[in-house]
Amino acid sequence: MKEIFSSERRQDERVPIESLVTISDGRRFYVESLTDISKSGAGLEALQEFPSSSRLTIFFPSNSRVKIKGIVRWVWKKGHMYRMGLQFMNMTPKQKNSIHGFIHELNSAPAI
Repeated sequence: MKEIFSSERRQDERVPIESLVTISDGRRFYVESLTDISKSGAGLEALQEFPSSSRLTIFFPSNSRVKIKGIVRWVWKKGHMYRMGLQFMNMTPKQKNSIHGFIHELNSAPAI
């Protein structure tokens, strides 16, 4: 059974994941680690620091055509990496369905 994280401040449950994603700050593309995801945001671990309030676009591994814009809500340094919380912004119904399907796939995958 997969562990689901929750917090009083979060609206949606987070599902832990270890996956590479491509993110863009509008100038460059970076391949970083997705650490968790919910219907409203994602956790990222990156070598590159993106300051709080940075606007990013995230491209998901299951469908690179699906891209979602978000805003960095918090950042903290973890060793030589940066841990960030990204809140999804202005999602279309298609994007919401893609995230829902991605989370469903994660929850349905057999535990290792």
